[in-house]
This record gives sequence, C-alpha cells and structure tokens, in this order.
Amino acid sequence: MSTSSGLLRGDGPGLGPLARRFPFEERTLLHVLDLQVRERPDQDWLVFDSTDHLTFRSAQEGAYRFASALRSHAQDEPPTVALLLRNQREFMPAFLGAQAAGGVAAPLNPELRGPLLETVLRRCEATVLVVRDELLDVLDTAPSLAGVSLVIVAGGGGGRTAVHGVPVVELDEWLRSHSADPPAAFPSPTDLAVLMFTSGTSGGSKAAMWSHHYLYLASAGVSDALEHTPNDVLSTPLQMCHIAGLQNFANSALQAGCTAHLKTRFSASSWWEEIAADGATFSMLMGQMAAMILDAVPKAPDHRLHHVYILPQPAGREEFEQRYGTTVIWQGWGMTEIFPHLPTKHRIEGVPADTIGRAPSWVDHGVVDGNDLLLGPGELGELVYRPLLPFAMANGYYGDPAATTTAFRNFMFHTGDLGYYDEDGLVHFVMRNQDAIRRRGENISAVELEAVARRHPAIEDAAAYAVPSELGEHDVKLDVVARAALDLAELHDWLTEQLPRFMVPRYLEMRADLPRTPSQRVEKYKLAAEPVDRAAVREFAPRRRSG
Repeated sequence: MSTSSGLLRGDGPGLGPLARRFPFEERTLLHVLDLQVRERPDQDWLVFDSTDHLTFRSAQEGAYRFASALRSHAQDEPPTVALLLRNQREFMPAFLGAQAAGGVAAPLNPELRGPLLETVLRRCEATVLVVRDELLDVLDTAPSLAGVSLVIVAGGGGGRTAVHGVPVVELDEWLRSHSADPPAAFPSPTDLAVLMFTSGTSGGSKAAMWSHHYLYLASAGVSDALEHTPNDVLSTPLQMCHIAGLQNFANSALQAGCTAHLKTRFSASSWWEEIAADGATFSMLMGQMAAMILDAVPKAPDHRLHHVYILPQPAGREEFEQRYGTTVIWQGWGMTEIFPHLPTKHRIEGVPADTIGRAPSWVDHGVVDGNDLLLGPGELGELVYRPLLPFAMANGYYGDPAATTTAFRNFMFHTGDLGYYDEDGLVHFVMRNQDAIRRRGENISAVELEAVARRHPAIEDAAAYAVPSELGEHDVKLDVVARAALDLAELHDWLTEQLPRFMVPRYLEMRADLPRTPSQRVEKYKLAAEPVDRAAVREFAPRRRSG
C-alpha cells in the first residue's frame, strides 16, 4: 500500500468494463437505458411480485412521457419529485422521468407517516409527490405536505381531488395527453440527479446529493464486481427507496442488461418459492431475514440461486448454505454517501468476520482519531475515504451546509463508523455510530424518534436506543420522562400512528429522569446496560395497521 497526503491508496480493484463503458460526458442512467433499448428493447428489465413486467422499451417510454408531463407542470423551475412508492412498476418511469425533465428524484421510505413525512418533504423541497394508491390516506397523518404543489397517485385515487389543499391527480390521467418523445438533451453527469435520504444515525435524516455520475458509477460498479451478465436473474424483497434495492438490483440490472425481480414485501415462508419461480441466480437479504427463513423453511425447492448477499453475515451462515445449496457472501460495505467496498462472489477466506475487503484503487482511505489524526494498522478509529475520481460519491447534504462541513471536513469523508485496517491492507468494519439503531434492515435515527415522542403532550423528555434482538441486529427501546399522567399502552398506540412501522419501539419504560454527562448528553450506555426483563419495562408486540 502506498500513501497519498497521509491517507492510504486503495490497492483493491479498479473500475470494471461497465463502469468504463461510456465516456465521462455520457455517464448517466438515461444513456445506459438508451443503450439497452437499442440492444434488447422487449426484454424484461424489472418484474414486480412476479406479475407486473417493465421492459427496457416501456421503461424509457414511460420516463419520457413522465418528463413531458412534468415539464408542462413545472414550467421553468427544475422539479424535485418525491416518490412515496413501494417496489412497483411506476417507480422507475417516475425516477428517471424526473431526471429526463432536468429535475431531481427523491425516493422516500413508504413507511413514512406523520411529522417525519412532512419533515423529509420539506428537507428535500419536493414540489411534486408521486404516491402509491394504498398510501394516499397516509398523507393525512402529516401536518402538511410542505412545498408540494401536486400529488400524483399511482393507481386509483379513490375519488379524492385534494389532500392538505394540494390537488390530486391519477398518474394515468396526468400522462394521457403527453408524448413519449425523447428530451432535447440528457442532463450532464455533474448535474444533481437524486436526493437520497440517509438513515439519520447522527442527527436527523439528511438528503445526500447524488450526481448523475455517482448514480451511474455505483450501480455499474456493483454489476462489475458481481460479474453480472445479461443471462443473470436478480431477485430481492429489499426496497428501491434504499441503495440495496435501487443500486444493487434495479440499476445494476440496467447496467448488465439482465432482469431483476423486486417484491413489494418480504415473506420468510415463501421467499425460496419466489426465488425458484423467478429463476434467480443472485439475491440479497438482511441478516434477520436469513434467520427467519431458516426458522420457516426446512428445505428449498429446486433452484439456481448461486449466490446470496447477506448483511451482516448471519449466525447460521453455514447451515443456510448446507440446507439450501447456495453460497452466502457478506464481505462488502457502503453507505448512502459512498460505496467503496463492493461485494464480490469471491470470498476472502480465513479472515475475521468483520472483514469488508480492500479499498478500491480509485479511493484514498484511512482510519482517524477524534482529531482527524491518522491511525496505524490495527488501531480502532473512524473510517474515512476520499475518491480520486470526480463525482464518485455524494456531493454533500442538500440544504444542510453544517452537516456537509462536518462530514466532509479536512478533505476526507467521515463515515461516522468505527473500524481498522490490518497489516495486509484489509479493512475491517467494527460498529456504527453509537446513536445508530439497525432493525430489520432499516437504520433508525434515535434523534428523530425522540423528537416525535416529545411531541406527545405528556412527554417531558425521551431517550431512544438499541437493545439486543433474538433475531440479531437490534430492537428499539424508548425511555420517557413524563410531565403528566401517562399510560404506556396508550403511548405505544400513539407512537404506532405517528411513526414508520420499523421505528415503533418494542420496549417502553417510564423514568423519573435520564442520566446525563456534565454537558447534558444522555448517557444511553447506562440505560442500555439494564436488562429489559424488568417489571418497569413494558414489551409490545408489533401491531398491524392499515396503509
């Protein structure tokens, strides 16, 4: 390993053939889609729930029609289009259509509701919102729709003409009079393409700014690293509002010219049946999902799933491989802001389980202490990266210069995650930021959960933190200090209506006060050290709700 200005030069793989396929000036997904339409127009690109098909040609026509309608609506202002959608056929035409119109797409988690939904709409300055029909009524739970001036419903709108005073139109009706003519010009690779929300593990959720080039580069890098070909079939229940569903599957399939199957929801008992029916050769799961499948499925049907990428490596990895006749890969690591350690089908054997691989040759990297001083091999600190290519990571956080300055200070991107590198140059990921809660594949912002809890009229203070889950990763515990009489069951019902499903605490506890440092920071490690099987702690089973 060599050094550059103190940081280490990555000695892993460089850019592969798909990443290098276009000159820099043409590195946008719109150029990739145009190539696939010329080469394989009627091949399925995306299939949703095994029934709803989107070919490369129909995706392009839908994107261009959406762009035409958007230009008519937005006039001279570049639109920001928020997508409150699940994995569904309308996602990609709207996602790429916003970009073809010279605007920006902002995928949102479809579990958002209440004040957090209003917050992210305001944070990304969305002017248009595309919403799945079954989620339309969820908009009523938000205090407002911030700056949204038009709501477009994918599916039947149920006769609604407005929500929060904002006009509502059905997508098919809105598109009907517009042509599928290509735009006069594609956007530049350096233009802003996507606002992708981070998990908000330190502070609230932030909108990472992705250029067209980064959107292109990361998805091409995944396809190159996994050696996908047009003959591969990808399948996952992970959602396109996150980088896993969007970049590792939908856009990776676009780069490779293959088909990706995406599911609306995850079912442990039927996952293997879906894999077999799809003819999948590659899939991805989160660790808890793998544990649930092992509990639910004694034997897999005949299949051709060669590899499944599971993060983190599940405790039953060897049993999963032996019982189901597939190979689990887990080495790799990335964030919303940068994706340096791409997964490959070639495991590094005989290394610790926390090994994520070598940094690629197109980044400098290192580990720093709290003063940004570089640490040596084996020393635990914060992982930092600096790309050697232009527009090879997020450009910062939209509308948040303070967060951008903090994360990108001293010419390094600070991941907020702890790790180390060894004498052989392998990078090891140890743990996330202490305020991070990872549950069922979702990263949860403790800060945002606490902010919602404090909106309850009886809550004086709140502390949210991770506790162990029997399925691996975390469960959520919320401790509250009340200013008035409060029933914890009623509080849990209220939180269920206010929060995304994955953020609703499993455990609640009432406390007289919260332990704090002299600087008034809550000492959550003290709270987390106490067992949850105490009389003061109330445990709640997840409750299903409509929408």
